[in-house]
Amino acid sequence: MNAGSPARSRAARKAGRAAVAAAWIAGLALVALHLGVWRPRGAETLFGCLPEELAWRLAWMGLAWLYLLWFTSAIWRREAGSDEAPG
Repeated sequence: MNAGSPARSRAARKAGRAAVAAAWIAGLALVALHLGVWRPRGAETLFGCLPEELAWRLAWMGLAWLYLLWFTSAIWRREAGSDEAPG
């Protein structure tokens, strides 16, 4: 099949919809992790000096940063209509 065939464009649209759905699910999961209402709050420390709540928030920020990188490099570019890397 050539690059402009209808089957390829349907497959690309299907992959695009799956990526957008994954972005929504991952975003909602980050919100749920941020709220963290199921976690008991305690004064425990990790490694003897890092409060558990601070460790949780730092881990969440790392996940959110990775999500942001993935979203802007893959989803945002796809929504703008460019499949090529900028530059």
